[in-house]
Amino acid sequence: MGQVRLRAAGRASFPEFHFVKHIDNSRLLREVDREKRRECFSLLGLGILVFLCGLLFAWQHFQCVRNGYQIEQLKAQRGALEEWNHQLCLEQASLADPQRIDTLARKELGLVPPSAQQVIQVGGSDAAPPASENPEWARNFSTARPALAGRDGGETTREP
Repeated sequence: MGQVRLRAAGRASFPEFHFVKHIDNSRLLREVDREKRRECFSLLGLGILVFLCGLLFAWQHFQCVRNGYQIEQLKAQRGALEEWNHQLCLEQASLADPQRIDTLARKELGLVPPSAQQVIQVGGSDAAPPASENPEWARNFSTARPALAGRDGGETTREP
């Protein structure tokens, strides 16, 4: 048996009509409500003020965080530089050790301790006689400088 749709009792169907009315409002001018305009501008100004205060607060906060990171970076750099300075001081102390310098002078440069005639004492009662009185002193003193200057081309320090 086929299904037949029966209408509900007491309800009739009405045809639907849509009317279109063309309204031309282009010639109408809207009245300006000064009170509403003032309220809108004051609310806009308040919003801008709150936004700027929030922006200023955020900028200060981020600047503080950035400065904190920079301080920590500089502290780490300072610690590294202090460690490097400590190592350089130790290296300088080891290179300036008189025993090491004496060993290098004797082995690499072939130097020997000065004889008693080559030692010049300054300002004591045991001062050496002038060069005119001691020809040996004058000969040793004048030949010592050119021999040292020509050996390394002026450079007399070497690393081990």
